[in-house]
Amino acid sequence: MSAGGLRNTINRKRPILAPIMRGFARGVVHRRAEFRHHVVREAWTVAKRFGAEGIENIELREIPCVQDVVVEGYVDDYQRLVMAALARGLECRTFFEIGTASGRTSWILARSNPELELFTLDLPPASTPEDTALNLGPDDRAFLRDASCGHAFHGTPEAARIEQLSGDSATFDFSPWEGKIDFVYVDGAHTYDYVRHDTENALRMLSPTGTIVWDDYTTGDAVYHFITDCAPSLDRTVYHVFGTRMVIYSRRDFVHRLPFSNFTSIPAV
Repeated sequence: MSAGGLRNTINRKRPILAPIMRGFARGVVHRRAEFRHHVVREAWTVAKRFGAEGIENIELREIPCVQDVVVEGYVDDYQRLVMAALARGLECRTFFEIGTASGRTSWILARSNPELELFTLDLPPASTPEDTALNLGPDDRAFLRDASCGHAFHGTPEAARIEQLSGDSATFDFSPWEGKIDFVYVDGAHTYDYVRHDTENALRMLSPTGTIVWDDYTTGDAVYHFITDCAPSLDRTVYHVFGTRMVIYSRRDFVHRLPFSNFTSIPAV
């Protein structure tokens, strides 16, 4: 933006600048939990994303293959819908998820991709932190597998195409899927060692035209740390999609960059 353009922007915003600053100051005093949880955390997320080396930030509109895709699923997590559209747009036929949890991700991808065969891995039932081969982070302990694991697809027509696998991803034998998976979703434990180990297995499972998506790049410090360490060593660009927590590596050319002058609003997530 030129100096003149910047001045024009400031002049347009001037009428609301003072009320915003007064409201911001009041909010810091009277809505501290909201300030910490949303404003500070969001600012930290933006700083991490902006400062990441070796990772390109893109808008969803720069992925042509998803633009006209219609998907079905829960609205609690927009990212799952984007993934389902990406799997359709890239014509994926096999999907492997590391970290089942509720099973909503697998169900949404199965629901929106009728020809997709899915595998989803989680710890054995009633596992404890002492049962895992690598250390878990504090947040990971809340997701140790229980009876509700995969409940979103249990009893659904899509369940016939979803195979629930049981095991610790640090010791699980991924060899039967080596070179066969079109879409790998890494969303297991969020420590640096687990993400590294899961990524190594994801790369081995990847088909010649396969894609890997990592969750929690913008929210998990260890995930962010590993991805920013790993991305420069990969043979293709790693992309973060604005409005999501995910980063994507693909052996297909799925991104069409658009000029910055064409950018519309960019989600803050």
